[in-house]
Amino acid sequence: MALALPAVRGVHAQTESCVEASTLVRSVKFEGNHVFSSDELASRIVTTPMSWLSRVPAFSVFATKQCLDEREFAGDVLRLFYFYRTHGYPFVGVDTVVVRGHRTVNIRFVIAEGTPTVIDTLTITGLDSVRDARGVTEDLPIVRGGAFDESGVSAARDTIVRRLRNAGYPHADVLRNYAVEHNRRSATVELQVIPGPLVHIGEVSVEVEPVPGGTVHMSQAAVRAILGVQPGDLYVDRDLVAGQRRLFQTEAFRQVRIELDSAPIAGVGDTLARILVHAAEAERYSVALGGGWGTLDCVRMQGSLTDYNFFGGARRLDFTARLSHIGVQEPVDFGGVCLGETRQDEFGKQVNYYVGATFRQPVLFGLRTVPAVTLYSEDRSEYNAYRRTTPVGLSLTLSPVVLLGVPLTLGYSLEFGQTRASPAFFCAQSQLCDPTDIADAERRKYTAVLSVTAVSYWGDSPLNLGRGASLRVEFRHASPTIGSDAQIRFNKMIADVSAFMDLGSAGRVAVRLRLGALFDTRGLTVGAEGQFVPIQERLFAGGPNTVRGYGQNQLGPAVYLVQAYTPRAVGPTPADSVYEVAQGNGHETIVPIGGNTMVVANIEYRVRSPWLGRLLQFSAFADVGSVWNRSTDSTLLRTDALRWTPGLGIRFVTGIGTIRFDVAYNGYTRDPSQAYYDTPLSLGGKLYCVSPGNAIVPPGTAAACPATYQPKSPGGFLSRLVPSISIGEAF
Repeated sequence: MALALPAVRGVHAQTESCVEASTLVRSVKFEGNHVFSSDELASRIVTTPMSWLSRVPAFSVFATKQCLDEREFAGDVLRLFYFYRTHGYPFVGVDTVVVRGHRTVNIRFVIAEGTPTVIDTLTITGLDSVRDARGVTEDLPIVRGGAFDESGVSAARDTIVRRLRNAGYPHADVLRNYAVEHNRRSATVELQVIPGPLVHIGEVSVEVEPVPGGTVHMSQAAVRAILGVQPGDLYVDRDLVAGQRRLFQTEAFRQVRIELDSAPIAGVGDTLARILVHAAEAERYSVALGGGWGTLDCVRMQGSLTDYNFFGGARRLDFTARLSHIGVQEPVDFGGVCLGETRQDEFGKQVNYYVGATFRQPVLFGLRTVPAVTLYSEDRSEYNAYRRTTPVGLSLTLSPVVLLGVPLTLGYSLEFGQTRASPAFFCAQSQLCDPTDIADAERRKYTAVLSVTAVSYWGDSPLNLGRGASLRVEFRHASPTIGSDAQIRFNKMIADVSAFMDLGSAGRVAVRLRLGALFDTRGLTVGAEGQFVPIQERLFAGGPNTVRGYGQNQLGPAVYLVQAYTPRAVGPTPADSVYEVAQGNGHETIVPIGGNTMVVANIEYRVRSPWLGRLLQFSAFADVGSVWNRSTDSTLLRTDALRWTPGLGIRFVTGIGTIRFDVAYNGYTRDPSQAYYDTPLSLGGKLYCVSPGNAIVPPGTAAACPATYQPKSPGGFLSRLVPSISIGEAF
């Protein structure tokens, strides 16, 4: 039954939580609107429908309910009427239709937009003396022949003022005048521009305020250099804002205020301006200590010491130290604190560390870039894949470097270190199966990498994207030309694009696509003879931040290490024996070897809990991806190679970040691959191929090992669930 409500009586305000007797708003729809979208109109009213999640019985307990406030509902009619009138539709009609059910209502706003009031005359005066007057007035929010929009007139005024203040006219103003003839449904708009004089900067006056009770450490010259505005420059508002941002980014100041002195410089009239800069120093030194626990890291600790004015000039020096894998084994063993998978990681049984010192120069040769130099030493592991030991490393970065309007970060790193991996990796990936060859591959080498990174954001703040998108593209190159060992040559590219849409009380949708590829330095092919890609530069996926249905690095190419093998005679003498393992014995260790091509995509729906919504959130997600080795005769991805893993998650917002618990479902069996038995060093250290059906001659070598070993498949539903715990969102 439909009921027209020309007026309604007030009761209570619509709230997120409804009492038992409240009427719930099931839907809110708009009819007859053509000029403005339903989403735009919905953002102008108070009455809000329940989220779709609340309509699913299984999830309704987690959803936010919306109840009808009849007083606000009546006010919504006036809000829509006012919105249309101020946007040039004074003859709009707004009616409401309510369909009532059991404790629910479906609401329709029926809108008759009417004929708009049209701007038949638009005049902009006062720009005769302004340089590039055409650029000041192009693409304004109002146009002749368009609807008369009061907010559009104000926006046009603000746009002209902003453009003039960015073109050397800091005193610019615009007077608005308009007349509306309702009978003719037309309007006349006049914008009278008062640009004021063209102004250059004559003086930059700096005042530095010390911390309370302290003395001044920062020089005025340093503040001017970072500000980047010099006497003689044309006055440009956005340059001052950018300079203020650069001063804040040094973290050497707790407050920065920039003003235009209202008093003219004596003797030069009003064409030169004095810029007043007030900079309040922050504490010169800071110390930070922290600790935590991670699924793969076990206990971890970190600390930093920062000097924000090292040798003056806002130069910054950071000392950083990190430790992880604390308590995995003796002499410091925390028992049950470290999960079993951490203890089974062959490369994670010792402490990971990083110590480094980073020096940042706020200005380089007057350019608006920030160079940084880092000297460091580290020893780190990647789960079940490798251990990278770098006694000494050097990293240089320069940012931002603007090229064709795109800000870039340039980097160069030079490491003298070694990477230890499972012998099975070298044998399967590089055909190095002899212990002597593997030892040579693991020797310390110079690895030099030149990188270029571009990052762009659209929408909200890049630190907390609620609605918008981000794009990050990185290119990495290594070759002897820039300092690498003779065999280390590769080009690597990774592109990562994310998009976010805030649905208000209905939650947030986040999507991401990540692509990666490795190429030879002599073309787009892969696997050219004499070119080696270190394992730490190969592409991996799987884990809490990529495809959550797989363990860390376990999506994509892998080989298997088994704990035992059985000799099989193929001839009359013991020398004619080969060694193999039964299919799927369930005791294999997965050794990821990475690939040269990767694609990962994620979609996630995030919603706040109806209870403790600021602290507790829920999510539903689906991850898909694949990692493979592209060859010269196989470059395309087959869709059947993609692996989909859906899941659910819970997030707890804490002072150290968002703690995330995810459970994903993996319905796939692992692909068959090579199986090896790694003989202990005390017994010779040889690598045996034990794949079913192998015919290795002579025994004890692993060349041409067939990919015939099929791991044991998971059993029921519960055994296919993959849990993970991490800090921070997946993307």
